[in-house]
Amino acid sequence: MSPSEDLVRQLVEEIHNEHRLDRLPAYFPAGYAEHDPRVGDDLEGFWQEFLQTFGDLKVSVDLTLTDHDQVMSFLTWRGHDADGRDLELHTSELFRVTDGAVAEHGAVVDYCELGTFGFTPQRDDFPSSLDLIGPHTPAEEANVGVVLSAYDEVMTQHQLDRADVHYSRDYVHHNDQMPAVPNGVEAFKEFFRGNFARYPDLSVAPDNVLAHGDKVMVFATWRGTNTGFARGRMPTGKKLFMRTSDMFRLSSGQVVEHWEVVDYSGLQRVGIPIRPYRHT
Repeated sequence: MSPSEDLVRQLVEEIHNEHRLDRLPAYFPAGYAEHDPRVGDDLEGFWQEFLQTFGDLKVSVDLTLTDHDQVMSFLTWRGHDADGRDLELHTSELFRVTDGAVAEHGAVVDYCELGTFGFTPQRDDFPSSLDLIGPHTPAEEANVGVVLSAYDEVMTQHQLDRADVHYSRDYVHHNDQMPAVPNGVEAFKEFFRGNFARYPDLSVAPDNVLAHGDKVMVFATWRGTNTGFARGRMPTGKKLFMRTSDMFRLSSGQVVEHWEVVDYSGLQRVGIPIRPYRHT
């Protein structure tokens, strides 16, 4: 485990699980850059409010990818509010670590879940950069090329036949939506065929990319207009703006496994009903 990943895991344990707000300055020194839409300009105020709402909050680190001084972590937040309602929140957190502390932090947060408890984003201004930071192996750079080509050719240009090039036939898709999207490239193509019918102008812009070993992580922004009839639903004419975070595992130049965190509130704003998570 790298020192940067170790720091992030210690941060989650002390702040998220032990609720040690006195330790915030040790991890987030004055002048660090905050881009998390939950937080705004008052980190301690956010945590005080959050822990007042979910006094039994516990957070698990599900996945991490460390790329030099950057650490991406998929987190699951669980707890209960005063009325006994369950919280199960999925986030993707991106930390840049310098001199043993967080220098920059951003996140993809599912406000479809948080919004039910009255939390709304303050801002969302994570800076976009598709340049890998520091040296990477030729294999890592090639994997990034595969993933970014898939975003461009399949998701933005709508060339569904290119999915067979970039994704393994039996690739595994880990997701928490209901109903779950099945595994395999044919199910992938069917899923996006419906999305393209609903949003004929759908496009995706990768915002940030990390790579380490056989894995690539991407923050991305999706845009489109709900002008098409699809899956039995009439169009609403509303604009889609949605943030996602995706981790891909590649082998032999293809995606063989995929994990995601999605801010489903983007779909809610368009008028698409969102079904509950599979709570596990």
